[in-house]
Amino acid sequence: MPIAVSAETDLARALVATGFSYDRALREAQGLVASRVLGACRDIRRGGSAALDLAWTACGRVDAYYETGLNPWDWSAGCLLVREAGGVAELGPGPHGEGQVLAASPRL
Repeated sequence: MPIAVSAETDLARALVATGFSYDRALREAQGLVASRVLGACRDIRRGGSAALDLAWTACGRVDAYYETGLNPWDWSAGCLLVREAGGVAELGPGPHGEGQVLAASPRL
């Protein structure tokens, strides 16, 4: 059965997944970002695995996913799933040069 990303278009109603680094300083910075995101979305979930969170985004179980501090093996397969399911997965450097991912439906 084909999978598809969520049809949600409003961040205020979106369920957003994220993760946190093992590095204490980076985790503190991520917590500050998470508190701002939490104020803008319906709720936040933490599955514990970037690959799992991206798979959940691809099949619409969560509406969006973001995380910083990732390595290519954390996101490469999951980003492909999101894109093949009709979503977007943007990759880039985080604020300290670490890997960063944002994935969601194109309209969200």
